Amino acid sequence: MPLRHSVTRVAVLGADTVVGRAICALLEGLGYQIAPIDSRPTEVVDELLEGANLLLLAPRLEEGAREAFLGAIGKGSPNADMPVIALSTVLEGVTPEGRVESVTWPCETKALAERIEAALQGAPAPSAAPYTQARRK
Repeated sequence: MPLRHSVTRVAVLGADTVVGRAICALLEGLGYQIAPIDSRPTEVVDELLEGANLLLLAPRLEEGAREAFLGAIGKGSPNADMPVIALSTVLEGVTPEGRVESVTWPCETKALAERIEAALQGAPAPSAAPYTQARRK
């Protein structure tokens, strides 16, 4: 099933980790353009996101780094409404807040690509367990 992501640019926060680099390579292999961003960038956030269509948060990213980055996105900037997907492991137990959608990591490549495409189209997250992570008690 071909996806329409030939010109989609995905910014990956946490690209300076082994897993982050692997995710960048995986997405490049699927035809996405990648904008790798270190876990603790020193540049202006809106400049780092320039031209990106979606922000992907690498798994096991420190909560403080994630919150600081998301909080630095300018409210009036074109990035303010950018879809954000956080890859989270079962150990993290990350619950999506605001505009951030949580996708369980690891997941199938096809499932991640489908979730990215749905987020770009503004579709709600599917209720199927492989795509999203429910908080476990």
